[in-house]
Amino acid sequence: MYELDCSAVFPGCGRVIRADTKAGVIRRAIAQANALGIEHISPSMMDSMREKMVEKPETGERAA
Repeated sequence: MYELDCSAVFPGCGRVIRADTKAGVIRRAIAQANALGIEHISPSMMDSMREKMVEKPETGERAA
């Protein structure tokens, strides 16, 4: 399970994004950015997402 605190990349975002894969977190983070009105994801934003993403042990709980 991978996790990204959205506020660490996109100011004003209150979500913690979780997915089984790194790619899944990135996809969800981009969708969240679009929902926040961010239309262009810069290379530095992508780098920030990758750097701030953490791997968490599986807890049995499913996240949205």
